[in-house]
Amino acid sequence: MLKKLSIMIFSLLFVFIIQIQCDPFRENLKNLDFQIITDDINYFDFKLLDLNGNEVSLSNYQGKVIMLNFWATWCPPCRNEMPSMESLHKKMENSNFVMLAVNIQEKSSTVKEFIQKNKYSFPIILDEKGAAAEKYQIRAIPTTYIIDPKGKIAGVFSGSRNWNSNDVVKIFKELSK
Repeated sequence: MLKKLSIMIFSLLFVFIIQIQCDPFRENLKNLDFQIITDDINYFDFKLLDLNGNEVSLSNYQGKVIMLNFWATWCPPCRNEMPSMESLHKKMENSNFVMLAVNIQEKSSTVKEFIQKNKYSFPIILDEKGAAAEKYQIRAIPTTYIIDPKGKIAGVFSGSRNWNSNDVVKIFKELSK
């Protein structure tokens, strides 16, 4: 009996490991030092306003790779990574990829002034009450989630990074095919 149970547990573990290794989407994120989300978790949808007052929902981007970046204007690491986010955004235009920068709990006038001053063109969403940040359990910023085209949370990266490096651009282009 114990032998059969051991074999069954080993088999299930083996299948689980093979599934992870056979998921090229997550493997690519792993190569970018993302924490891989192996659970089958759907994204947490929200309805927030962008800087122009338009309602934005993640469900509007179903079928695309979504880069969901949580940030604030007062955060030095957030500000440091934004020029590379702008470059990545421009390189990924007209692809199956969308970058959404979710500002946490700041006034729209503060955010708008910051974005205009720095001439950023990627979409900015205002999470003035922190509801989306709470759903995504944001504990530090910047934090970036990647959502696959099936609407599953694939990976998370905490901290600032160069989003315009050759490796990052190459992998995001591959993921967005």
